[in-house]
Amino acid sequence: MIQIKNEKVIVNGKEVILFGGELHYFRVPSSEWRTRIRQVKEAGANMVSTYVPWIFHEYEEGSIDLTGETRPERDLETFLQLVKEEGMNCLVRPGPYVMAEIVDHGVPTWFIDKYPEAVAKTNEGNPHPTRVVSYSHPVFLEKVEIWYEKVCAVIKPFLVTNGGSVILFQLDNEVGMFHWVTNQPDYNESTLKEFTDHLKNKYTQQDFEHTFRVPYGEISTFAQSKIKKPDPIFAHALRNEFGLFLREHYRRFIEYLKKSAEKKGMDVPFVVNIHGFHTIDLTKRGTMYPIGISQLLETAKIDNVLMAGDYYIGNIEYDNYTDIVLANAFTKAIQWKEQPLFSAEFQGGSIHDKPRLQPATFDLTTRLCIADGMNGVNYYMFAAGENYENIGLFGKRHDWQAPLTADGKKSPHYYTIQHIGKMLQVFERSLIETKPEVDIHFGFYPDYYMTEFHDEHTKGMTDRIQRDRDAYLYNGIAKALRVNNIIYDAVNLLDDEELYPKKLPTLWMFATEWMDEDIQRKLVHYLENGGKLILFPTIPVKTMKNVPCTILKDYIGVSVKGHKQHSFVQIDDTENVITNQMEIYETESGAFAWTEDDKEVAAFEKQLGKGTLIMFGIGMDHNFNYQNDSIVQLAGRAGIQSRFKLDAELDLAIRTSPDHGSYLFIQNFDEYKKKTTLHYKEKPLFGGKELVVPLRTGLMLPIDVPLRDDLTITYGTGEIYNMKHEQDKLELSIKITQPEEEFVLTSMKWIPSENENVIVQKLAENQFKVLIRSHNETESILFNPVAVQASKL
Repeated sequence: MIQIKNEKVIVNGKEVILFGGELHYFRVPSSEWRTRIRQVKEAGANMVSTYVPWIFHEYEEGSIDLTGETRPERDLETFLQLVKEEGMNCLVRPGPYVMAEIVDHGVPTWFIDKYPEAVAKTNEGNPHPTRVVSYSHPVFLEKVEIWYEKVCAVIKPFLVTNGGSVILFQLDNEVGMFHWVTNQPDYNESTLKEFTDHLKNKYTQQDFEHTFRVPYGEISTFAQSKIKKPDPIFAHALRNEFGLFLREHYRRFIEYLKKSAEKKGMDVPFVVNIHGFHTIDLTKRGTMYPIGISQLLETAKIDNVLMAGDYYIGNIEYDNYTDIVLANAFTKAIQWKEQPLFSAEFQGGSIHDKPRLQPATFDLTTRLCIADGMNGVNYYMFAAGENYENIGLFGKRHDWQAPLTADGKKSPHYYTIQHIGKMLQVFERSLIETKPEVDIHFGFYPDYYMTEFHDEHTKGMTDRIQRDRDAYLYNGIAKALRVNNIIYDAVNLLDDEELYPKKLPTLWMFATEWMDEDIQRKLVHYLENGGKLILFPTIPVKTMKNVPCTILKDYIGVSVKGHKQHSFVQIDDTENVITNQMEIYETESGAFAWTEDDKEVAAFEKQLGKGTLIMFGIGMDHNFNYQNDSIVQLAGRAGIQSRFKLDAELDLAIRTSPDHGSYLFIQNFDEYKKKTTLHYKEKPLFGGKELVVPLRTGLMLPIDVPLRDDLTITYGTGEIYNMKHEQDKLELSIKITQPEEEFVLTSMKWIPSENENVIVQKLAENQFKVLIRSHNETESILFNPVAVQASKL
């Protein structure tokens, strides 16, 4: 039995934090399968994930081997049996698309070669450059049915609902990704026929002709021919409408796969993967990840489907770590509210050996995501291997800088991951009950990320939106807030639900000159009902179809005099702040920012309805720390400040529960150790003790956490990575990071024991302070039962 409830996965009645690794049985000698599964488990994992590549198992049409008749590495049945025997959960991912660095991305080459009519088409009528199929083509779906029939028959006995280990079933992989990266949607005839039906069902004759300025009688020609080379008069409206249609198109494809799998006995929750991190030279960014969210926005509404992110940040550092924070916030905003934040492909390595990923990157990315509430991590890849029978897109080798090499050796970051996995085992029971505390919310507007394709007429608009969101949101305000430990989540503005000020007292909204009518009205209602809206860096005046719409502007009641590029502004008392752009307003009332040259207003505050608008008409791509400081001042104007006070620049977040305590997460993204005392809500933490945070790592520290029913940690400065209980002995293993580790423990049953490195001080009845002074990397706190300790005394 598996349940998804209250942001938790519950397997056979036990609430679990999924901590898994991708292990491809088809790339590892079958004789090594059990060993690899055990090595994944040894890292503290409780789940094995694997793709099931259609191309490998149906090597020629009609010949499907899933039991190893033609090659031992095709024996999916035995692999799933071994996973079950080793007590691991399993995520199966049988496509039809798997990507996985496989030729034709996992769809059999024979299918693409033999059925070219089912391949996606470019706007010029050529086969799509990635050879991706047309998702809804009947010939493709017919062959998928045959594949699902065979593969589901093997998986079914191993479902957790049948006493097995398979708890999750992924549907396809990274749907829509190929169309985005090539700027080529699918113009296959079957897709365009769907689009024609979409237009006929959505628009009346009057609405169609008003929107697209084309006679209704030409709707079929419009949808199936003119879409390939739009006229300027309707290009923006058509690009927007086709993007909205494709969201529905992807949803229908996933719904088809889900219904097909359910008919074949798959009665566990389903997973859909979101793509989007991208490479810039030797670094990676997540600024385009929400494009994948936007593409799969409608898919996220399907019942019993978990949305899961692909997180590949490269070597994480100060300048890109907030991309992951935004990825977490935006994913949570659109996913099923009962599901945990989950990454089904959490960076465990990289297909290329350049850049070399450092162990610290795996440490920091994992800690950061757990701090943000992630209760499911699956490292891709976890085990390297070999591409048999020429299925590899990059040749024979599939090393992936994985924690386990192809011959089973443990890479340095295996031990980094293992430490976190062991910690999660110790604290899982209470940690899973906690949720992140947040200070503010961003409005997530998915249509600002519906920029996966453009034509010559719409390129200017999509480029502008992408440039501004990268500069003013990702590199600007969102980064400035998080690096100053103002913690945020996000809300999906396309939800049907209104924005309630009691639930969202402060909303930060990045805007462009484009915003649809219903979203503008939603923001007006939010202000009318008492919300506090921080709008930046412009007031929208057009819809996403590029036609005038001034609902919000008219409600604000302030005229825009013009715009300035690359100039300086004074914000409150801070002068000479460099900007990329400014919007100039015809008002003096409530002004708090002015251009330096002629003192024109660039930001103002105004009471509207029962609420407050803070209009920050300043766009800054933050290249200077003082720009971050100006955003902290802006937050203060909105009544927001960090809950934390500290002496060094560190990333802080806290997960908390009224009944299960709190966990403080501290991340140091810099190349030098830092020292700090910490205050939370004006109160000192850890008895006011100064903490040392080593370079390029973090700490997960418990506060008032019930470690067991008979042992509570009031606080601890070190990380507990193992807890062993044997008869009348209890032992906690500690990773040493402080010159003097300090734990305050409360128990009516257990008394900590001293040794040469461990000092015990009794603070009160049943409460003890334990100090550890050691030059070792690890130490242990040993406990004796109260009765035994008393008899010794």
